[in-house]
Amino acid sequence: MKAGKILILQRIVPHYREGFFRKFRERFPGAKIIYGQPSSSESLGNLKNPDKKIFEPCGNLYLNTSGSVFISGILPKLFKYKPETVISVFNVGNLNIYLLFLLRPVLNFKIILWSFGYDPVRGFDPVNSFTDKIRLKLSQKADAVIFYWDKGKEAISEFSKKTGHYFTAPNTLDTDRLFELKKSFDQTGRDKIKSELGIKEKYHFIYTGRLLKDKEADLLIKAFSIIDKKRNDCRLTIIGGGPEKENLKKLSTEYGVKKIVFLNEILNDEITGKWIYASDVFVMPGRLGLSVVHSFSFGTPVISQLKKEHFHGEGVGYLKDGVNGFLVSDGDLNELAAKMEYIISDEKISAKFKKSSFQTAVNDCSIQKMLKGFEDAIEYTNRV
Repeated sequence: MKAGKILILQRIVPHYREGFFRKFRERFPGAKIIYGQPSSSESLGNLKNPDKKIFEPCGNLYLNTSGSVFISGILPKLFKYKPETVISVFNVGNLNIYLLFLLRPVLNFKIILWSFGYDPVRGFDPVNSFTDKIRLKLSQKADAVIFYWDKGKEAISEFSKKTGHYFTAPNTLDTDRLFELKKSFDQTGRDKIKSELGIKEKYHFIYTGRLLKDKEADLLIKAFSIIDKKRNDCRLTIIGGGPEKENLKKLSTEYGVKKIVFLNEILNDEITGKWIYASDVFVMPGRLGLSVVHSFSFGTPVISQLKKEHFHGEGVGYLKDGVNGFLVSDGDLNELAAKMEYIISDEKISAKFKKSSFQTAVNDCSIQKMLKGFEDAIEYTNRV
């Protein structure tokens, strides 16, 4: 496929996107990723030491405290690279998009918008929401739109006059890299890795991710305290940083949880992978995102809560209740604790969940599927 020069405009480039962008660059050698700096209010940062051949910085100017409205210095980049295709992160507060539409007839490039699809908390309602009206309008005017998951595509399609330019690229991680790590861990052995990490307990629960309120790690601590009070062969490790960390530490003390360990954020794929691989269950009661892919790639089942229609991120689409994990009733600590214990209750049950989790990663979460979604969108814009 001849795609010519491609610019991918990102507000920031978090570490978990590096693998995808590297593979995208291999597929499309003329691609360049343009990115800016995080807002002062967020905990998620940029990839450290990005490859200058692939990534190029470009300053962001934030116009509100939340960082949802911003504009970047993309104009010189557009004239410098003269792209044939521009793929932009898509939210209504990204003012770069409006500039792209103004310049499209002048510089003659195609616009592809890349988006979750809608606000995961409130859904998509262009009839009553002004911002959703704008999102719908931009989606219709773009040369193509790439959605993180089918649910996002379906939500926008319901209100769209044309949908042939809508595509899905299942949002995921660099599963090729994660599968390679799992293979090496299999050769080393789980017991040896547990010993290396200092996990002495027979059963191990894990949480990795940013410690934000919507992740509801406080419910995990409360549920684990139920288990902790009646048995001494289980441990919970919480890995991550964020504004809730100190509150969570205090909560674990208040509940008298004995076997819980807090670790700082770990951005090394191999080290984080070992922690997940050495665990029986990954538990994130709150909003699920790519952590589901991360866990399944190492054959570790996931437990979360069944929420209202609009809450979870795209990761919940990979979780099959009772097959590769569980979605327990919202706020039911006893059920959460019971499902955690159920997975470790029998070796055959545990093995079944682990096998299903890894199969999901291979069949549904492959980075090749994500790349295919982008290829389809680019190919479409080349034809029309």
